[in-house]
Amino acid sequence: MPLVSSQGVSFGGVSARKLTIKKSRSKPGDNKLDASTLAIAHGGNRVYEDGLPDNGPNGSTNGGITVTAAVEFFGSKPAVGSTASWSGVTLKCIDSELTSDAGALVQGVANYTSDFTA
Repeated sequence: MPLVSSQGVSFGGVSARKLTIKKSRSKPGDNKLDASTLAIAHGGNRVYEDGLPDNGPNGSTNGGITVTAAVEFFGSKPAVGSTASWSGVTLKCIDSELTSDAGALVQGVANYTSDFTA
């Protein structure tokens, strides 16, 4: 049974019990990093320096934002390489594992990312 959010967004074909979505990397041109030190006077301004450009492989299609998802599920695990989509972004399963505790339901965690070469 796919996970469907309260906004009607579905995710994959696993019996998910928890989904964590994270977006990382800044958009192209926004690579300022906080270079402040403890030498800032009280009430002084922070110092920002240009960081290294890091637009990721999705720079042309997703603005350099990498989306990752961790799905906690019950039952059988999704196959590595299988895909799911979230909010118009295709995510690929990069690993999954099962936990089989005595007297408990079989459960596990699968990790997905948009940071792959299609």
